[in-house]
Amino acid sequence: MRAIRFFEDWVVIASFMMIVLVTFINVLSRYIFKASLAFSEEITINLLVVLTMMGAVVGIRLGAHLGFTYLVENAKGQVRRALLIIGTVLMVVFLAVLLVWGAEMTIAQAIRGRATPSLSIPQWLFTLSIPLAGLLGILRSIQALRSSLHEDTSAEAVTRRLASEAAPVIEAQEFQGGRK
Repeated sequence: MRAIRFFEDWVVIASFMMIVLVTFINVLSRYIFKASLAFSEEITINLLVVLTMMGAVVGIRLGAHLGFTYLVENAKGQVRRALLIIGTVLMVVFLAVLLVWGAEMTIAQAIRGRATPSLSIPQWLFTLSIPLAGLLGILRSIQALRSSLHEDTSAEAVTRRLASEAAPVIEAQEFQGGRK
């Protein structure tokens, strides 16, 4: 799982870095040479798709997606469990659609030899992020469900968890200047 996490994080980081770099170079080119780079929009848009898809997977992993959590947080016992399972099943169905249709689109682009207009990069390399995000999203959704079924989501527990994440933890040794 550590390798998958590394992959997810670095695809997002590399995509964002390339978008920033290509856009910055294009801006400099326009102001210095009075000419825009023809490939910059092509690369930026395609990498934005990759960034969005893989960023969504990272968001699932981190529990950072917006949601209507009021009912789940205030539900108890079997009702809470049922709401969590229903929400995850709906998410998995959506991600399975992305996986299947994204895979079909990726395969069709590869078979047809479709390439980007300016740089002639095979289009399927960018489109591959859609089924890949579907697959990894399904994996992360199931992991999130497993952890959600075992954690306390009461208002008090959520408040304690948020407070502990926001406040720095100072060990007793540090507070006393390193003395024991």
